[in-house]
Amino acid sequence: MNFVVNVDWKFVVALGAAAGIVILCVKMTSDAAERVSTKAVDACKELAVARNSNH
Repeated sequence: MNFVVNVDWKFVVALGAAAGIVILCVKMTSDAAERVSTKAVDACKELAVARNSNH
């Protein structure tokens, strides 16, 4: 039985980004984590509104 695993550049970039995010999250204080999560949620909401307004 043969298994083929394709690893392309997107997988490598995603793996590196995930490792970087984990390292940054471990070093953050709770106040900084709250600010970052609030900014991320606001950015996602703005992106969702922008995508829905194009239709």
